[in-house]
Amino acid sequence: MADLADKIGRYEIIEKLGEGAMGVVFKAHDTIIDRVVAIKTVKLSSGGLTPSAHNMIKQFCNEAKIAGRLNHPNIAAIHDVGEQANSFYLVFEYVKGVTLKDLIVRGDKIQLNDKIALLILLARTLHYAHQHGVIHRDIKPANVMIFDDMQIKVMDFGIAVLDTQANKLDDTMGIFTGTPYYMSPEMVREEEIDKLTDVFSLGVLSYEFLTGVKPFTGVNFKELFECIETKDPELPHRVDPSLQETVGACIMKTLEKDKGRRYQSAGEFADALEYYLEARAKNRTAPTSPSADFNKLELIKMLQNRYLFFSDFTEAEMLKLFSLSGKKIYRKGAVIFKEAAIDDRMYIIIAGRVKLIKQSSDDGKVTLLKELKNGDCFGELGFLNNSPRYAAAVTETDTVCILISDTVLRKTEPYICLKLYKNLSVMLSERIRQGDEKIGSLTREIEELKGCG
Repeated sequence: MADLADKIGRYEIIEKLGEGAMGVVFKAHDTIIDRVVAIKTVKLSSGGLTPSAHNMIKQFCNEAKIAGRLNHPNIAAIHDVGEQANSFYLVFEYVKGVTLKDLIVRGDKIQLNDKIALLILLARTLHYAHQHGVIHRDIKPANVMIFDDMQIKVMDFGIAVLDTQANKLDDTMGIFTGTPYYMSPEMVREEEIDKLTDVFSLGVLSYEFLTGVKPFTGVNFKELFECIETKDPELPHRVDPSLQETVGACIMKTLEKDKGRRYQSAGEFADALEYYLEARAKNRTAPTSPSADFNKLELIKMLQNRYLFFSDFTEAEMLKLFSLSGKKIYRKGAVIFKEAAIDDRMYIIIAGRVKLIKQSSDDGKVTLLKELKNGDCFGELGFLNNSPRYAAAVTETDTVCILISDTVLRKTEPYICLKLYKNLSVMLSERIRQGDEKIGSLTREIEELKGCG
């Protein structure tokens, strides 16, 4: 194996980050692109391609293929794959943080709302992977990296599978595909697995993160697996009385032995926790200052005139929309959301100014994209599909916004939500059409210039 003075391909080794069952992970410098990366290596023994070595290579190549098809800000990106001196390696983006396992073991004090927000982000990230046909199969605290700004990276897709291939476990890996404490009953029984296996594992992780204890334990594998298959854990709010019963019920629904009784997607679990947080925030919202008051009817008229997606809403529907939405004060210089962040809200400014900015990943240069004022809406695409924010939103003055949550609207007023979805989709389609026309026009101009030459 390479030592600290060696190179792997074009990558100069800086230090060893860790060592696992398959190989070693290094921090390294990409000498061509001039960036820091993480390299996961696996070295074959001198005994040749044994069944065990063959399985490691299969698992290694599988990780490269799976990770390569996922492009998400909360999933560690893969940059390169290669082989050198009987050693295979994967090159990932280097992420500096602590694992969720570290936080749990250390007993770090984290606010409950922040914990739930992390679980929502993790669930939505898993939902993205599932939508792209990928089942992780090894969701556990050690595979989730946490950063200072409370963003996450899901790591290690080494035993992930495409959902079209997930009808059986690997013959060479058998029951130990995954980490025992976080296995689902169907994995223990070696039955067909699907995305609901990840939902169960996410529930185990969530239980442990919120209570500090694992829901299923045993003195040996036999006892642990029997516990997973047949026993229900103690209710989370009884383990930790600071948890509300509503949160405990959400966790327990992910841990149902019968897959049909679980949340049917990681997105559903995220929605349930999001709805809890929104309701809690609304109940705790202090009355806004007089300067934050606004004339609802005047704002409705402004929004209907300014935005096509509100133009066919009745006054009653708009008032209902406002009643279900939160209202929040942001101080000057506050970040409403960061670039690449994910949430389900769209925002309406009722006082103050906001700027949308984008930072270059190459040189860090900040570009001002747009300045927004009273009556302006932003964040519509996040509301529509929970997509990563393409820019950051920062307040230029003390600002008050109405926050319209997709989750709250879907669960309480599906008709109004569907109407807003439809109108936003029409707007998005029109933007795409205009973009296609512009591309077509530019293409024709280029062809004409070529003809002149």
